[in-house]
Amino acid sequence: MRKALTLIELILSMVIIGIVFTVIPRLVMSMNQSTQVTMKEEAMYNAMTQMGGIINLPWDNGNTQEPQILNVTNGVTAYDCNSTSGYRIGGFIGGRNCIATALNASTIIGKEDTEYNDIDDYHDTNITADKNCSGVLKGLYKIGTTITYVDDPATTGNTTLNTVAKAPNQSSNTKRVLVRVGYGPDSKLSGCITSLEYHSFNIGHIQINSRPWN
Repeated sequence: MRKALTLIELILSMVIIGIVFTVIPRLVMSMNQSTQVTMKEEAMYNAMTQMGGIINLPWDNGNTQEPQILNVTNGVTAYDCNSTSGYRIGGFIGGRNCIATALNASTIIGKEDTEYNDIDDYHDTNITADKNCSGVLKGLYKIGTTITYVDDPATTGNTTLNTVAKAPNQSSNTKRVLVRVGYGPDSKLSGCITSLEYHSFNIGHIQINSRPWN
């Protein structure tokens, strides 16, 4: 009965052990990277889904009661409703209908009732305000949505979209929607995953007069 390994068997054993200790760490690393990529993809998909849901809502709570362009405070006067023509700059008659006695846009950013029925109802900053935008609640990642009134773009010349929030008691014709995704405390990583930005304008509900074909 043989009591020892031959040289060939010993070499083969060493080769097999070497392969195992070389491949397994790579497999573990690859699995971790795959998990991180999957988490990023899920986070970005959820951010895009939330942004898509927000921008399809009425511009302000007043638009849930009145489809016309709303009156705002501290907005560019050129964008106000023309009570004579019944429409506003930037559109054609029938396409930007408005009435001079329209409701005022709310200066409140955030939920004004129990429903998520207009854009700024989704204002909820559950991630840090710094550039790292890390999650402050438990989870691998967190989505934070910030909605603010910003200055209206100029009516002539180069159009620049503003990003500085207006004072809390002021409203304008422009709302800036910022959706950010950051790593949460349960993740080994920190910082931002992605951010999405959208500017929504006070244009009411577009109504175009039409006639049936005879």
